Amino acid sequence: MSVKQPTDIAFAFGSFEADLQTQELRRQGIRLRLPGQSFQILAMLLQRPGQLISREELQQTLWPGNSLVDSEKGLNAAINRLREALGDSAENPRYVETLPRRGYRFIALVTDVSPAKALIVADSASAPAPAGIANAPSMQPSGTFFSRYWLSAALVSLIVLIVLAWAARRRALESIQTVERKLTTNSSENSVKSAAVSPDGKYLAYTDNAGMYLKIISTGEIHPVPLPPDFFAHVDDWFPDGSHLLVTRQEQPGELLPGKLSLWTISVFGGTPRKLADDGRAGAVSPDGTHVAFQRLDYGREEWVMRADGTEQMKVAAADQSSWVGQPTWSPDGNKVAYIRSTESYNSRESSVEVNDWRTASAKIFFADHRLGPSVYWLPNGFLVYCLGDSENQQGASLWMISPPQGGKATSASKRLTPREIGWISQFTASDDGRVLSFLRENASSSIFVARLAADGNRLLESRKLTFDENQNFASAWTPDSKTILFHSDRNGTSEIFKQAIDKTLAETLISSDTEQFLQPRVTPDGSEVLFISAPRTADLSSHSSVLALPIAGGPPRPIVQDIGIWTAQCARLPSTLCMYSITKGDATETYRFDIRTGKTSDPPQVDPLCNWSLSPDGSRRAIIAAGLKGRIRFRSTVSGETSELLVTGWEDMDSIDWSADGKSLFVGWHHEFESALLRVSLNGTVSVLFRSNSPQVIGAIQSPDGRSLAFAGLSTTRNVWKIENF
Repeated sequence: MSVKQPTDIAFAFGSFEADLQTQELRRQGIRLRLPGQSFQILAMLLQRPGQLISREELQQTLWPGNSLVDSEKGLNAAINRLREALGDSAENPRYVETLPRRGYRFIALVTDVSPAKALIVADSASAPAPAGIANAPSMQPSGTFFSRYWLSAALVSLIVLIVLAWAARRRALESIQTVERKLTTNSSENSVKSAAVSPDGKYLAYTDNAGMYLKIISTGEIHPVPLPPDFFAHVDDWFPDGSHLLVTRQEQPGELLPGKLSLWTISVFGGTPRKLADDGRAGAVSPDGTHVAFQRLDYGREEWVMRADGTEQMKVAAADQSSWVGQPTWSPDGNKVAYIRSTESYNSRESSVEVNDWRTASAKIFFADHRLGPSVYWLPNGFLVYCLGDSENQQGASLWMISPPQGGKATSASKRLTPREIGWISQFTASDDGRVLSFLRENASSSIFVARLAADGNRLLESRKLTFDENQNFASAWTPDSKTILFHSDRNGTSEIFKQAIDKTLAETLISSDTEQFLQPRVTPDGSEVLFISAPRTADLSSHSSVLALPIAGGPPRPIVQDIGIWTAQCARLPSTLCMYSITKGDATETYRFDIRTGKTSDPPQVDPLCNWSLSPDGSRRAIIAAGLKGRIRFRSTVSGETSELLVTGWEDMDSIDWSADGKSLFVGWHHEFESALLRVSLNGTVSVLFRSNSPQVIGAIQSPDGRSLAFAGLSTTRNVWKIENF
């Protein structure tokens, strides 16, 4: 019998897939042109991720024994063409890193997606005998009683040994099987906010809306952690002594003004908390307990390290306004910290794991993947645990583990720890022996609600749910007759455009795709078409997206305009024909005018900070909210670009905005920690609170053209603690 194996080899990284058999490079399913020598380099790098491949080895592979070729220039040209195809750069590499005068290294996470290596068994009659057996003399039974007896005994013994070995192996496999267990069972009205497992793996400290608790994992017994009055905190980590917690304190939930965040240490037995640092959050204690790494500035713009008593604070990393850095985690020797660095826009994201030698503030990208979750954890054995989102389900995620970076490279392939499951994953902690890993798993769904407004527009008379599925549904427009809502939803796995009459229970699909995501349906100025955004299903920050329109009654779409990373497109109402779209560039939002028929843009863009905005019904101005405006709404003329501001006293954390149908007021969403609210803000600054809730969180509000109703999204989130063992 002979065995053959298929030779197909394929690797995936970021949004790319490389087939080494056909020498094809694809991005999101689209084949890219890449010269043969550049593909050879890519193939060598992918088969040895994280390892240095010298220039000499590459030159010898590409031009073996050819002394007539200038291999130095040829290699440089091939590398440049590879980087162009990947959208990469030598200065800020995401995939191919240059080690000056030495060679190159592939730094992104690589996944082997080769077809299963099925065994092909040749006909045993024609297969040659193994060496050393082909010429052996044939063994004939003697036919005697003793020969048959010993042969039978031998067979019985062999069977017994096989059964015993199988049973022992089964027991061994059962004893080391990965165990996943839910540790808390909070509802969406009281989701877990934070959690950390104790150094010995026996206790879980966690917080929810009601307070802070200590749970004995083996028995399920729960005890409240004594805290001073008005001391509300998140659990970040344990100190090595097993009796003190590192926590982030925040203002009392429900206060209008956002609270200052600060880091404290508290005893699980009670007593007076001790402050370590102002303007700090999401801390992590070093393995020896001597230092604390933490975030600072606007919920994750900077990484800092200080001594455990709060002294000797030093900044080790920073992010710009369009990106953020996640909660840090310590290497087992305490010499490095790691964290997630992400840059994102409305429909795309780029993320990487960054490893930082904190004493010199020297950071390097370990690997990059747009599917990375917000957290990473360095286990005591040196392995890194991280979360990857599911490309097939926007709410799915799984845990993975990869070997420690040594000299900037991984020493083994990544390993999946949990199967694909529903629920986003964050905040990892582990016991000192690394056998227990805890994490938060979050399940979120957004439903569309329809509410009837009072005659004065300052009260909601009643509200009811329009959508009843457990997916993400976001309303963004009404049809001109005020009878139907336009929205996008991921109920079929990716975002699609739907419309649903407010007196019906089922929605109608307007457009769907296996490769594209469709977002933010709006209405064109004359009300005859639905305007929407189309982006690749696995878009990153360099992906092109398009604005399209389709007949409101249904039909094929028509393309209007294309740009990199369009995240909103809106139109005024007749008699105005103005339409505008926005893209993100670095720390700025660029907003362009475009013609609804031809797609042509005119005039230079209006440039604002990163923001959310709404175009007035008459097209004369945009209303803008941004983090840096601190409770102010900015109005910007679409003609002159001149700005003015409106102070909304006591409501700093505004996050969504839309004009009323008559253009005389604004509907604003507000969210702070546990609470959200829907506001109506008049143009003189008067605020009417229409709705206030801990759950669901209110997102956006769109008034019907007749002014009688509102459509808005309510986001319900259930977050609980899970643990895994034997991984």
